[in-house]
Amino acid sequence: MKSEITEVNSSTKVLRYRVNVSISTTGQKTWDCTVDAEGMEMAYVLAQSDELVRELEKRYPAQIGEK
Repeated sequence: MKSEITEVNSSTKVLRYRVNVSISTTGQKTWDCTVDAEGMEMAYVLAQSDELVRELEKRYPAQIGEK
């Protein structure tokens, strides 16, 4: 499942989220994500990235050792 959301804050500011969730043949869910931005401060972009990771960790917790 892939998802992409783009927020356009003005003509020069763009914030883009990409999330990829995969399910292995054993049923393990894994995910990766990126936050890309144009025209924004690095601290803001990193805060958005951290928020996205926290949400994904809640939604798709690690399944270590589950069978």
